[in-house]
Amino acid sequence: TYIVQQTNKSVSQIFSESGESHFRKLESFYLQQVLDEKEGVLSTGGGIITTPENIEKLRKEATIYLAYPFDTLYKRIAGDKTRPLATSYEALKERFDSRLALYEAACQVKINCQDKSINCIAEEIINKISKLERIS
Repeated sequence: TYIVQQTNKSVSQIFSESGESHFRKLESFYLQQVLDEKEGVLSTGGGIITTPENIEKLRKEATIYLAYPFDTLYKRIAGDKTRPLATSYEALKERFDSRLALYEAACQVKINCQDKSINCIAEEIINKISKLERIS
């Protein structure tokens, strides 16, 4: 959302006009900008961890990986035309599997969210963050 706001272009537009590598450069630039200027919660796109520098940046923050099984995530985005890389079930599954280790490398905390209520997940996030703050 932030990249769309800053560029006045949809993600699909950026991909079609300039390609994925350009989008990843924008993603890295704006990630650093947000980390430098903002406080609060940042929800990144799934591909942000494909750039090693971004993993390093995220690892220095209180980054939480909200883990769900692939099929749960697929149901959420199936048919979403705003996602240029969401082509087929098989392609998405392969991308998801190839990124799992990167998601874990980028986070300080992993929370398994399947079958948990939003309130339960929020409580777990608060508990984990407060433990991180005590350690820092």
